Amino acid sequence: MVERPLLDDVQAREVEEQLFATLRQQTGRHVPIVLPRRDFWEKVGQLLDTIEMQIHEIYRTRGPDLRLQNLQKRQANIRRTSSELARKRLVSFQQHASSVSLRSEGGIQNHKQDLPALDWGRHDPAEREFYSSVVQNIDRFKLSVNWNGMQHGLASEGTAAQSPLAAGTMQLDTFIEQPGGLTGQGPPTIALEDDSSPLQEIETDEEDILAMQDAYPELEGMEPTLVKIAEPSVIGQTHAAATELAPAKKKESIDFNAWAAAEAGSPTQGEIEKEPQFEEDSMIRIRVLQSMDEPIMTIDGEISLEAGDIHFLDQGTADWLVDAGVAEKATL
Repeated sequence: MVERPLLDDVQAREVEEQLFATLRQQTGRHVPIVLPRRDFWEKVGQLLDTIEMQIHEIYRTRGPDLRLQNLQKRQANIRRTSSELARKRLVSFQQHASSVSLRSEGGIQNHKQDLPALDWGRHDPAEREFYSSVVQNIDRFKLSVNWNGMQHGLASEGTAAQSPLAAGTMQLDTFIEQPGGLTGQGPPTIALEDDSSPLQEIETDEEDILAMQDAYPELEGMEPTLVKIAEPSVIGQTHAAATELAPAKKKESIDFNAWAAAEAGSPTQGEIEKEPQFEEDSMIRIRVLQSMDEPIMTIDGEISLEAGDIHFLDQGTADWLVDAGVAEKATL
């Protein structure tokens, strides 16, 4: 919600006097009188917000004193006056719209000269919007009860039915941005031709789709295909593709191991060198001096080291343990 700006004391007093004066002038009249300012109802709202803030400020600083009671009475009086003025003005707008739209004389539509047109430059925009909605509702009511037939007889219905306007016809009120159009009462109701026929809904069934696919079995296999034209062969010479296209007398067997070795660039199975194996002479005998919580990895797997144990380890692992002070060499 947008917060409205507050008024000073002079502005608040001026708006309050305009509110009471407008109510005195509107009382007893059936047509809406002009307002002292176009933003009248907005200023009334700002006046009430200003008084509300003053009440909160006095209650916070001074407490419930006599000035607070006077402001509360003033607020209640302004609210009651604005409510009564709004009720009278809305009723007068409804009476004006109903009188202009429904008044007739002897079956001939009145030219609406009894009531003057409203000067919307001296009324609130919210009131003009309300008046336009009232006129639209009255037009709907007239269509629902066949108002033209009631006032002009059955001949008017036949004439109206025989002369519909072309579809897409626009009225002058369409080009007016202000609500209510040229007269402030909205565009008159017209009948338009309706030559458009409703579109037929197409329902697709899966069974129909399958039936359409099998509807022409004689055309099956007749789709155009790309045919490669072979080069003419020369008599007395063998075509280059004859060897590949000729049927093989013996099924050719493929050595996948040799093919994989050739692709990897590695030697064949006969040429694969044996991995060097550690001989017993390369094993070092050590005695564990200090126990270790975690096992260590050797070429024979994981082993646990406990103080006093004797192990045969490869030279690299043995040297690492000796240099770390965990074990010592124990030669026989």
